[in-house]
Amino acid sequence: MIPGPPRLLSCAVLLLAAAVSRGQEAGKPLESIEAVLALDPAAVQDKPLPVRVETVVLGSSTYFNYFHVHDGRHGIAVRYPRRLTPPKQGDRVLVIGQTLVTPTPAGAFMRVSADDFQITGNVALPDPEPADAAKLLAHGSMDQWVTFEGTIVEWRHHAPDLLVRLILNDGVFDANITLPAPAAPPARLFGMRVRVTGAISSTPQLGRVLFVPGLPQLDTLREGEDDPFTTPAATIAKVEAREVEPARPVRVKGVVLGQTPNGVLHLRGAGGEAALRVQMLQSWDRVERQRGTWAGVNPGDEVEVVGARLANDTAMTMPGCDLYECHLRSTGQKAEIKPVVARLADIAAGAHTADLVETRGRLLTLQQVPLDQGEWRASMLIEADGEKLPVTLRTQSRAALDTIKADDDVLVRGLVQRATTLDPRLLRVLDAGDVKSLGLSPVVRARQLWLWAGSVLAVVLIFSGWIAALRKSNRVKSEVASLLEKSVNERTAELQKAQVEIARALEHERELGELKSRFVTMVSHEFRTPLGIIMSAVELMRHYNDKLPPEQRVELQNDIFGATRHMAGLMEQVLVLGRVEAGKLGCKTAPCDLDVLAGKIVDENLSATNRKCPVHWRAECDLRGALADEALLRHIFSNLITNAVKYSPEGGEVLFTGRREGRDAVFEVIDHGIGIPENERDRLFEAFHRCSNVGETPGTGLGLVIVKRCVDLHGGSLAFESTLGRGTTFTVRLPLFNG
Repeated sequence: MIPGPPRLLSCAVLLLAAAVSRGQEAGKPLESIEAVLALDPAAVQDKPLPVRVETVVLGSSTYFNYFHVHDGRHGIAVRYPRRLTPPKQGDRVLVIGQTLVTPTPAGAFMRVSADDFQITGNVALPDPEPADAAKLLAHGSMDQWVTFEGTIVEWRHHAPDLLVRLILNDGVFDANITLPAPAAPPARLFGMRVRVTGAISSTPQLGRVLFVPGLPQLDTLREGEDDPFTTPAATIAKVEAREVEPARPVRVKGVVLGQTPNGVLHLRGAGGEAALRVQMLQSWDRVERQRGTWAGVNPGDEVEVVGARLANDTAMTMPGCDLYECHLRSTGQKAEIKPVVARLADIAAGAHTADLVETRGRLLTLQQVPLDQGEWRASMLIEADGEKLPVTLRTQSRAALDTIKADDDVLVRGLVQRATTLDPRLLRVLDAGDVKSLGLSPVVRARQLWLWAGSVLAVVLIFSGWIAALRKSNRVKSEVASLLEKSVNERTAELQKAQVEIARALEHERELGELKSRFVTMVSHEFRTPLGIIMSAVELMRHYNDKLPPEQRVELQNDIFGATRHMAGLMEQVLVLGRVEAGKLGCKTAPCDLDVLAGKIVDENLSATNRKCPVHWRAECDLRGALADEALLRHIFSNLITNAVKYSPEGGEVLFTGRREGRDAVFEVIDHGIGIPENERDRLFEAFHRCSNVGETPGTGLGLVIVKRCVDLHGGSLAFESTLGRGTTFTVRLPLFNG
């Protein structure tokens, strides 16, 4: 069988890697850019390989002490020592140095660190490769020599660099243009249509950016404006119908309906003929992008907005807008805004996109998930006339929606979001007061009425049968009476004897009731959030599985898996305690390397807690030769370390030590967390008991109970010292050594 192109490509890469490996074994430097790019960054991160390549200089940046080179097929960035004068564009250079791995938010990239370079001539620059937004953002495009057209919508000048933001047909990209000193930026930049040529690079502040070596790589295709607000005007209806040219700014006037937390403004045109979603001008700072909102803009304000539409926005991190990278100014006018009263079925079918609407339906589900900074995200699903529509809302309190419940008839006011490849069509509510309960849904009320009528009929039939049976029983009452009298006398003596036993049983029952109450409280508290995550994900997959992109289906499946694994962990703790209490968990000792076991448990804990806190294991002496039950030790150490991490601030250090004292192995787990209140220390080892200062931190109250039982099975002891607000030290002493 002849292998296909993908198989041939894989074989070629393997052969190239093998060739590179053989070359390095022989001490030969890498002699091509292709050989450097074929390396695995992780494999050479700490073991750089020698490089000796001859190539052409595309341009240099003295600020970042890098220059970009190209060999006619591949490009790469070269870092040079500041003691050297950088080469000029078009120089043919022999670069002598070693491989360099540069980490970025998008992953690690192979580059070259030059120890020296020699200029061997001057040649013409290679032809750039045409690129669109998808290629500009692709992992394999880093440092490549490309060209594309775009429209300037924002710029910033810090001599000698001119930073411009470009709108393409399918996305937005920044370009950093090096200007010759003392040249000033071109005039009338806004809306200027240009073709830029440069090397794709990345900086910590800007993220991915195109480095343009100079003005020869900037071609003006269409003149722009001095002021964005002199841009030609268009109606909102025309923009909504996509009748304006893509990647060319237009100016629209409308009334603000509201804005979403990710910086998207909803506008309605004059006369309410259409509505738009417009994205605010994004920050130059990569970290601050997608965090801002339109300051000083309120519902009812009349504004002018200048922005550009995209022909295709699937490459955007926040798709679904009608205009991107928008400038805004207020006209000073105010208008009264009223929601469009619409049928839920019409909204679900695509009507009223981006508009403020009011609709009515039956609440099927309501799930609330905690976010950062005390916020909550409420996800609802409402239904009317056989159509369903998701509704989302951010609130400052979980109690904001306490007045509504499933099966209520609800009146909802919100902004209609466009369906994208990332999200289904939904209604975004801006305030909890915009969701109102109108009482029980008529559909549910009718269903309950039929159920009540059937129940009444069943009761009547049962009651009739009971009366017939009662009449029959009266005939034998007299016979039973004499037997009962005799029985009562005999039972009285037995009851008096059992009175003491009953009192003891009642006390035991009271203790069981208290234990049951704490168990129910734990289950209802700890299972609510994972069950809510599972129900929300399942509802979305049931109703929108065909509309969701594969990556979001995988994300929902991962949410279900994570929540299920969390609940399985809770039940595992309950089952372990049950086996201990039932005497089914004994101590079976065997030779054990305590140092290795402790290291494994620390690594497992770091993985399970996403490295919330650093956990350091320190063996203070040789711990070999111990005889222990490894399963019991795992329960002891895992629960103590998990508690230390759980109740410590993020990043707080947790120290885990071990030493030998005679026949005993002594372990300590030291944290700097919230501490244990003094008045609750006597109840610390009671099942399901949790201290009053744990707040919203999840837990079962079983971890320390299991630790204490496992220590007892080993014949050891458990002690602790704690200072409230400063931390806790648990000391475990176990007889694990002979002699």
